[in-house]
Amino acid sequence: MSKFILALFTAFAVLNLFAEDEFSYDLASATERFTKDEARLKAEYEKCIAKLHKPSEGIVVPVENHPNGSLKVDLYAGKAQFFDKDSVVWCGDVIVREYDIKGSIKMELEADACVVDRKTKSGWIKNYATGRYGKTKISGCGIYFSFPEEFVKISSKVEIESSEIKFEGVQL
Repeated sequence: MSKFILALFTAFAVLNLFAEDEFSYDLASATERFTKDEARLKAEYEKCIAKLHKPSEGIVVPVENHPNGSLKVDLYAGKAQFFDKDSVVWCGDVIVREYDIKGSIKMELEADACVVDRKTKSGWIKNYATGRYGKTKISGCGIYFSFPEEFVKISSKVEIESSEIKFEGVQL
């Protein structure tokens, strides 16, 4: 296993050597942006929990559309409360789905509760959640996501199961 980790580290180091300065700068800038947005959404989550009162039930919220107008991402919540002033939605018993342009499910995420900012199309899941993309399942706790940036960060208890990832030629 240590040879594999060393090989992976070496590959990333070599790629980093050949990366343009502009790419490195954009990556650092994006990471800083995501970190700030994650902190903001963590605070929003706690504010929503404090203000939560008789949430609506069985809500479907369109989050994003494809350029042709067809639905790209929606969110189903067993319970939800909208905080219009902040464009934030608190949701419980959540299922988020991303669809391809033809309407087939591309990705699905299930969580106990989350907040989603409808303006930035980003969100925070405090507790455990599971995501499926093709034959890959990823789960964990403390999840920040940004749909426009196609970015996900899982803070703890990360588990990955996949029959699509192959480690051919790797000797352990």
